[in-house]
Amino acid sequence: MQIVKIKGCIKNYWWGSRDVLPSLFHYKADGQPQAEAWFGVHPDGQAELEDGSLLKDYLDKSPELLAGLSRGEPFPLMLKVLAVNNPLSLHVHPDKVQAQRGWREEELKRRKGLTSELNYKDENCKSELFCALTPSTLLVGFRDAESAAFHLKRLCPESFTKYFSSSRTIRGIFKTLFTLPQSELDLLIDEYLRGLDESGEELTKGGVYYTERGISVRIHDLFGNDPSVVVPYLMNVISMRIGETVYIKSGMLHSYIHATGIEIEDSSDNEVRIGMSSKHKDVMDALNLIDYDFSFTGKIPLVPDQFLRQIAQGSGWALAVLPSGSYDIRESLPSIAICTEGQARVGTSSDHIMLKEGECCFIPSCDEEYHIRVSGKVFQALCGTGKWKKHV
Repeated sequence: MQIVKIKGCIKNYWWGSRDVLPSLFHYKADGQPQAEAWFGVHPDGQAELEDGSLLKDYLDKSPELLAGLSRGEPFPLMLKVLAVNNPLSLHVHPDKVQAQRGWREEELKRRKGLTSELNYKDENCKSELFCALTPSTLLVGFRDAESAAFHLKRLCPESFTKYFSSSRTIRGIFKTLFTLPQSELDLLIDEYLRGLDESGEELTKGGVYYTERGISVRIHDLFGNDPSVVVPYLMNVISMRIGETVYIKSGMLHSYIHATGIEIEDSSDNEVRIGMSSKHKDVMDALNLIDYDFSFTGKIPLVPDQFLRQIAQGSGWALAVLPSGSYDIRESLPSIAICTEGQARVGTSSDHIMLKEGECCFIPSCDEEYHIRVSGKVFQALCGTGKWKKHV
């Protein structure tokens, strides 16, 4: 089958944890925050084989390993392990049309080497699916305008009357907030923070999950009078227990506040930041990309497929969760599998590898049945355009 073990590319972003990734992947921590491990072929963070060569080069030399995908298409998914110790930026991902347009519009900046000012690192759309490995708190999508207005009027009544009372939509409220002159924003946030103090609301829920007030205070401590301080009462605060999943589609504004988990996404590094970051932000582009639909339905269920894996489905791809058990799988498209607990045997009777905790492998396209024997837990990133059949 030519299954190969791969090593992820570690990203040292400031908001990462100092110990989560070293603990999972069994290497010595260096005291620096390590936020993400990337397993894929994106040029900004490529996975390697055990000999140090790139997974992309390996696949380019043997295109039959990607049989079933569009001819010449690189492996279209990325599997990540996220270790979020501090809130990451408030941002949105583009769809395909938006990404291609943004890529063209930034051509001159790329030619001038202005990489720190780029929103678009590639021409790909991006959506993502997150599965929590620890209790996690996220901001995802918007509340309805009535709920947002209620909280703003309660916490900062003077500012509400001055800036938001005439807004009838969440789009109007949000755009007003993010386009206020800084001097006026400072006064709004001062009133808002006083309102939070007077509310007596808790900072956490059960000592584990951040509340709206807790998120606002945390953002203010880290980023000062950023308009994002107010957004926890405009957006959905999602408390995720271990094993729960959420799907974040292109256009959906979001931030991970505190989280550890497995994420699969389109092979893209496109994100347009609007707040909570010292990196390049583009408020106007983000405002235009955001989908203000407040019909976000929250967490998505895991359902068994025909191979008895637990499946959470995205757009043309899926995340499979394989707890302890034996799985006989026949599907021709390639995938990536990572063992997060215990160990697993992956392959056929004549060609297999063993994965220990923290090890990951690339499974190529094949027409024969293969097996995953798990004593612990494995996550598998599945690509394709079809539906995964549910087990009946």
